[in-house]
Amino acid sequence: MPGIQIPDPQDDNFSFFANLKDDIPAGIAVFLVSVPLSLGIALASGAPLFSGLITGIVGGLVVAPLSGSALGISGTAAGLALIVLPTIEKLGFGGFLLAVIVAGLLQIVMGLAKAGVIAYYFPSSVINGMLSGIGIIIFLKQIPHAVGYDRDYEGDFSFSQIDNYSSLTELFHMLDQSQPGAILIALASLLVLLLWELPFMQKRRFSHLLPAPLVVVALGVLFNETLRNVVPGFALQETHLVMIPLVQDMSGLMQQLHFPDFSQVTNPEIYWAGLTLAVVASLETLLSLDAVDKLDPYKRITPSNRELIAQGIGNISSGLLGGLPLTQVIVRSSINVQSGAKTKAASIVNGLLLVSAVFLIPTIINKIPLASLAAILLVVGYKLAKPETFKTLYQSGWYHFIPFCATVLGLVFTNILFGILIGLTIALFSILLENYKSAYYFKETQIGNKHVIRLSEHVSFLNRANLQQTLEALPAHSEVVIDATRSKYIDYDVYEIIQTFKSEAHHKHIKLILENVRGFGSLPSVENARTQTYESQQSLTPNKVLDLLKEGNERFVYNLKSNRNLLEQVNDTSDGQFPIAIILSCMDSRTSVELIFDLGLGDVFSARIAGNIVNDDFLGSMEFACKLAGSKLIVVLGHTHCGAIKGACADAKLDHLTGLLAKIKPAITCVHAEMPANNGIDKNELIQKVADKNVQLTVEQIRQQSGLLAAMEQAGDIAIIGGMYDIETGKVNFFHAA
Repeated sequence: MPGIQIPDPQDDNFSFFANLKDDIPAGIAVFLVSVPLSLGIALASGAPLFSGLITGIVGGLVVAPLSGSALGISGTAAGLALIVLPTIEKLGFGGFLLAVIVAGLLQIVMGLAKAGVIAYYFPSSVINGMLSGIGIIIFLKQIPHAVGYDRDYEGDFSFSQIDNYSSLTELFHMLDQSQPGAILIALASLLVLLLWELPFMQKRRFSHLLPAPLVVVALGVLFNETLRNVVPGFALQETHLVMIPLVQDMSGLMQQLHFPDFSQVTNPEIYWAGLTLAVVASLETLLSLDAVDKLDPYKRITPSNRELIAQGIGNISSGLLGGLPLTQVIVRSSINVQSGAKTKAASIVNGLLLVSAVFLIPTIINKIPLASLAAILLVVGYKLAKPETFKTLYQSGWYHFIPFCATVLGLVFTNILFGILIGLTIALFSILLENYKSAYYFKETQIGNKHVIRLSEHVSFLNRANLQQTLEALPAHSEVVIDATRSKYIDYDVYEIIQTFKSEAHHKHIKLILENVRGFGSLPSVENARTQTYESQQSLTPNKVLDLLKEGNERFVYNLKSNRNLLEQVNDTSDGQFPIAIILSCMDSRTSVELIFDLGLGDVFSARIAGNIVNDDFLGSMEFACKLAGSKLIVVLGHTHCGAIKGACADAKLDHLTGLLAKIKPAITCVHAEMPANNGIDKNELIQKVADKNVQLTVEQIRQQSGLLAAMEQAGDIAIIGGMYDIETGKVNFFHAA
């Protein structure tokens, strides 16, 4: 059948009439396979053959207009045959139709109750496995029909067949009863289908006006009629052709129709059967919905709740008219997609053609060889089970590949319903195992014996085992941080494990920090750290500001940070600033004070220069910060492995840098003066002693050179202190507090 055209991203015109040139050929292709599939599934369900056609008609003319699915086709479902057959035997066909109506009502309730959200929880590995598995089943099941062995009905997707063979053993048994005419028709049909796929054919206008399936079916009919007249022995007989029940007039139609037995309305078995049908049909529909959306070249998303309501109305209509329960079906939907359909008009065309097949052209339809339809479905099956899909799922990892394979094997060796259940079960175990091995937190091990466990937004009971083992494996005398800042939900079992660890941590001499572990269940959001206001600034003392810096540095050391909305802080500081401190630090790129002290916008003044030295410009800035802007603390912050200190100790010379380094020389002189002669001090130790002394001298210079700042310190309005930042650990050690 025609290859899918690459959609134009700008083409968003999906109105009913705008795409009929694509939707009509696609609807014809769907119709051609809908007829035998509908009849075959009705036969397998123990229902009148006409009921299968009614279901297809309702799917096209009732469900499609109400549905939000652009490419989904609704009709008889092979997966439901396992439930339908015993239900008809138990309730009779009239009672069964009443159960179908009940199922439809329940589906409407489910849609109104937003139960369609279940569709979002189907693993993609199962959806892809369903598509590939059905593709393999179609391919295996159609090979016998292609060679003329038609004892198994069209639409049988079960591994074990009614002819006492399986999908695999049938391939050997069919060779004894093959039909030369069917083989010739199937080969010719495959040749046409492959020819239609070639690029040069796609450029021909007629290849789009005449869908390949229609050409194949017409060719099959003409070929068989020619054989009937020329070589009668090779011609296919009625058992190898489509067989629609003939309706000659209105009385004949009424004989084909069946109606619900409302006398059983008080029978509780009716409602149990209706509930079973509703649940299974809804699950099959939602699975197909997700699968068809994946196949849609435009990647449109179908509203699942609306689809349940549409399916419910469809099942009520089908039950009232004597049809079988319907679902959205993947095989016919796949043909619709592969035939180039763009809107739901293709499904409506399919419904209209089914009506015409029953009333206008049944004799023509009954001339279609099943071998022609088998060729069409062989191509569909191959496209659904492309090897590329297996390769992609394998590359995605074992947790996706194993459920995918389980779904494929389950479908092929059981049936659609059990295959999907097998896939979902394996997928659930894979999810549990993946959660066990890769829990919803990550651990960062810092220098030494420090461990940070950061919990994610949703921490469920699935994380319990892994978290328990992680905490039990922590070594004694370690430092542990459990950070729940991001968490919006913590399961009670997980919270209990954390609290138990908290009470027992001291036995292993473990220092434990719980950051924003604020309960269990749904958690309130962590409040954002706001910028300083005039009131908050004035309420602080110098010692309190120092405490805030120490707390911020501790968060930094443990890889934690306050919850901030920086855009919010931009807005808060647009009218003014109220910093609590001014920090004079080195220009070294590793010493950003806002990060080191976990600060936000407007929290501190930051003054930076190589070697954290002071001059009149910096003194003026400090006087402004403390006297006019209200800052309560001056910090002179040096750092380990300082390049400026190393340069000064090495007596480096470089243009303007020479004068800057000269300001560090007093610290070198003091250190040498304090050291005993010939003590053989290590070079790195000497450099660090100079760095420490340089900070201390800078603090004293501030007091000596600014009478204003000295007076404010004496009055207790501010404090002037020094500190040393360790670039290896991230920790700041303050020399003293005023």
